[in-house]
Amino acid sequence: MKTSSLSFYFVLYIVAIITVFAITVERDHLLKQRDEVIAHLISVYVKPLQLAAYVDTTRIFIEPSRTQTRDSVALRIKVEGPIEKNDVTFALERAEKLLENGEVQSQGLLGAVRNDSGDGILICPPLQEGTYKFYVSGYKRRIITEGNLMRVSIGDTTYAIPYSAALEMVDRDTTVLLAKVARTGVIPPQLTLSVQEAQENWVLGPPYKKKIFVGGTENLQRVSFAVSAPGRIEMGSAAESYVLMAWDKPTLGKSTFTVSADANRGFGEKDRASVTFNVEVLPATFITTPSAKGFWGIPYTFDGQLVGLNPLDLSVDASHDGYSIWTKPVVPRVSVIPDKTWNTLLFRVLYRGTLVKEHTVSLSAPPPPQIKWVQQNLDRSRNVLTISVASSDPTGGPVRLSLQAQPAGIARLDKVAGTTFTITVSLEGKPPAVYLKLSATDQYGGQSVSTKQFNIPQ
Repeated sequence: MKTSSLSFYFVLYIVAIITVFAITVERDHLLKQRDEVIAHLISVYVKPLQLAAYVDTTRIFIEPSRTQTRDSVALRIKVEGPIEKNDVTFALERAEKLLENGEVQSQGLLGAVRNDSGDGILICPPLQEGTYKFYVSGYKRRIITEGNLMRVSIGDTTYAIPYSAALEMVDRDTTVLLAKVARTGVIPPQLTLSVQEAQENWVLGPPYKKKIFVGGTENLQRVSFAVSAPGRIEMGSAAESYVLMAWDKPTLGKSTFTVSADANRGFGEKDRASVTFNVEVLPATFITTPSAKGFWGIPYTFDGQLVGLNPLDLSVDASHDGYSIWTKPVVPRVSVIPDKTWNTLLFRVLYRGTLVKEHTVSLSAPPPPQIKWVQQNLDRSRNVLTISVASSDPTGGPVRLSLQAQPAGIARLDKVAGTTFTITVSLEGKPPAVYLKLSATDQYGGQSVSTKQFNIPQ
C-alpha cells in the first residue's frame, strides 16, 4: 500500500514537471516572437542607415603636363535612412588601386571622411592616373548593446528591449566609392562665374534674385557653390547655364555678395571661380509721384511704376474705404472715378504678389475752377492794354471762359476754351478805368467768377 502511494505521487510529480516545462517552452517561444516583432517595429521606425555613392564612378582628369591631380580629390557619399543625418560619423576602412592586369594594390589610408550637412565627403590626397576603390563605413549612434539588452534612442526617449541580432546592423553600413583618374590631352576650360551688372539697386520688400552665369563646364549639377550670407544658391535644370543667388529678406543699405564655385574635375585652379557684386536696397519710390487728393466724379489716374523694378512684374490692387475695386497690371496707367459716397482710395502695389508700396488718396467735392490774373501790359504804340489770365479745372484741364467789361465792348478774349487766355482792352476812347468780369466753367460742372478793375494812366 505504501509502495503504491509513492508510485502515484511520483507520477504526479513527473506530470507536473512536464506541464511546467511545456508552459516554459511555450512562454519562451512567445517571448521570442514578441522580441522579434519589437525588433522589426524598431527597425522600421528608426530606418536603417544606408550609404551609397552619388555617382557610380567619379571621373577625374589630369592636365597633360602633370603626373597627378593638382589638388586633393573629393568624393561624395549619399546618406539615406535616418531623418536626422548630421550626426552620422564616417571612417575610411581601406583603399585599393585596380591595376591593368586585374590585380588589386592596397593603398595607404591617407584620406579622411567628414560629415557635410548630412552627406559624407571623402577627401584624399592628389592621385596618380588609375582606378581607385575606397571602402567607407558609416555609423549613427541610436542602438547600444548592453549584455542581453539593447537601448534604443528615439527622439528624446530611450527604450530598453531584449537583444536582437536583427538590430545589430541598423546603425551601420558600408559603401564602395570608385574614382577613375585619367590623363587628358586637351587643356581643360577655365571655370568662370559672371553677372550682368556688378552694381544693382533693389527695392525694400520683395526677395532679391540674381542670375550667376557659369562657363567652362557643361554639367552644373556637379558644380558645388558657396555664397556669403545671407544669400543662398538655387539650382535649376542641368540644361541651364546659370544658377540663382537668392536673398529672401533684403535690408536697407548696401550689401556685397561673393559667390564661389568648384567644378570638382580635379583641374586645380581651373576648377575654381568666384564673382562679387553689390546690391543697394532702397525704399520703394514711385517714378511719378501720385497726388494725395482726389475728387468725386473726376477720374483719378494712378501710375504704380516703381524705381528699380520691372513694371511687368508689378500689379496694383485698388480699394475704397476697405472695399476692393479691382486688381490690374501696373502698366498701362489705371483710372478710377470716385463716387460721392467714397472717402478714401487705397492703391497697393504688388511685386509678384508681395506688397511693396501703398498710396492713400483722400476724396472730396471738386473745387470750382480758379481764375488767376497773371500779368498786365500797357502798350502805348498800339494803344491797348493786354492782360494774361490762367484758369483750369481741378485736374489741370481746360475751362470755358466768358468776359463782361465796362465800358461795354471795350475788351475781347483771344479764345473761349483753354487754360491760358489773353484779354485785349482798346484804349482809343481814353477810358480812365476798365472793369472786367470773368466767368469760368469746367467740364465737371464747376463754376467760378472773378472781377478786377484796371486804372488806365493818362
